[in-house]
Amino acid sequence: MHATLRNENGLPGQWSHVATSWHLIGSPLRPVDDDLAAFQRVIDRWCREHPDQPPRGLILGVTPEIHDLAWPDRSRLRAVDDDAGMIRHVWPGDPAAVIQTDWLDIGLPAGSVDIVFCDGGLHLLGYPQDQQCLVEHLARTVAPGGYAVFRLFTPSPVEEDADAVLGALEAGRIPSLNHLKLRLWSALQRDPAEGVCLADVWTTLHRLVRSDWRELAERLNWDPAGLAMIDAYRDRSARYHLVTPGEATQMFSTHGFRRLNTFVPRYPQGRQCPTLVFIRS
Repeated sequence: MHATLRNENGLPGQWSHVATSWHLIGSPLRPVDDDLAAFQRVIDRWCREHPDQPPRGLILGVTPEIHDLAWPDRSRLRAVDDDAGMIRHVWPGDPAAVIQTDWLDIGLPAGSVDIVFCDGGLHLLGYPQDQQCLVEHLARTVAPGGYAVFRLFTPSPVEEDADAVLGALEAGRIPSLNHLKLRLWSALQRDPAEGVCLADVWTTLHRLVRSDWRELAERLNWDPAGLAMIDAYRDRSARYHLVTPGEATQMFSTHGFRRLNTFVPRYPQGRQCPTLVFIRS
């Protein structure tokens, strides 16, 4: 999860905390080698199809791993993020290459992007209206024959409730807060339209606290600073909206994209983090 935009409830304060704690975020919430290899294959494919024509890339969010892919010389790469802290602390490139605005208000000319990447960000938008609005916007912005590459955070293929997740946590079967968040989002979401409230994620985990987060971190053998990042969720009314690959494909298909490939990474919980590659008709 490394994009910043406002959904219908807003995320006041959360992303400033994320920006200054970026080093504590890891897989599956940040892309790793499996994911990056899938991303790179899309860039390489576009370059084979357009020899001697550098791609015009766009990142939704300021994901540094996408910035650091092997982009060809003379590529034009831009990012879109509405949080100044994320741009300042996380973006590794020229700040002038970042458009500081909401994803639904980018305002780029029609057909001005060849490849758009979004790593773990679609769920930040309300479903279905705001997610569909984003896809409709991209249908105008991405040139015909261009690609939209989205790594999703999806509901778990194995249904489980919050008690089952907490039981797995106490049994030592969840390695980090990054993995735990994804499982709790899925367990607490009843449907994508309703989504999951961030405050509910915090409250659910807090049921295991006997004194404070440090005591729980010691029981789990986790980094206390990493576990304390969950406080960014406390009292937050914002909701995440996890969709299935099928639901995402339906939205993109409605707006002139065809699903070309699906890459499923091999790391733990990778089945919840597929990368979908769409081509613009």
